[in-house]
Amino acid sequence: MYEKIEISAADIRHKDFKTSIVGGYHKKEVQEYLEMLAEQFEDLNAQRVLMNSESTRVNVYEDRSQAQIALDQIQKREELIANTLLQAQNTRDEIIRNAHKEAKNIIYEAELGAKKAFDETNNYLNSLRFEFINLKENHRQYVLSAHAQLRVVLERLENDPVFKKENEEKINEGFDEAKKIKPLNKGEASPSEDEGK
Repeated sequence: MYEKIEISAADIRHKDFKTSIVGGYHKKEVQEYLEMLAEQFEDLNAQRVLMNSESTRVNVYEDRSQAQIALDQIQKREELIANTLLQAQNTRDEIIRNAHKEAKNIIYEAELGAKKAFDETNNYLNSLRFEFINLKENHRQYVLSAHAQLRVVLERLENDPVFKKENEEKINEGFDEAKKIKPLNKGEASPSEDEGK
């Protein structure tokens, strides 16, 4: 087995063989054969280089294609993140708008409740004021009526014959005189009847 060595076209062209006296090769034929081998070797090397360069080009193209795919994926992720952020921003804005609306509704309802309570309190106070005025008027009427009745009673008491001493004496005298009058017998006329005749 020969040891594997790197051979170039120049090595083939310049290979020098030893000659022997007996059974040696024709030098010109060997040279032509070596030239043909060198040319084929060059063609093979050129093809290998071309294939390597095409392979490199293909690899570059594949790398570029892979890079483009990766870039597209990154852009899609960026768009997804941007859309997610935009959606989060819109959701946050919507939550804030709803919170403001709800706060306004709560304030409005509280104001309505306060106004209703204020109106009810005012109505209650007005009804109390009306009742107070009626009670005050009824009390005044009662006091005036009671005062008038008391004055009448007082006048009657003051005019009562027993109230003054002199009147009481007149009553006593009248009573005494009445005692002196004799009862009438049947058929007698009363002193007043006699006076009339």
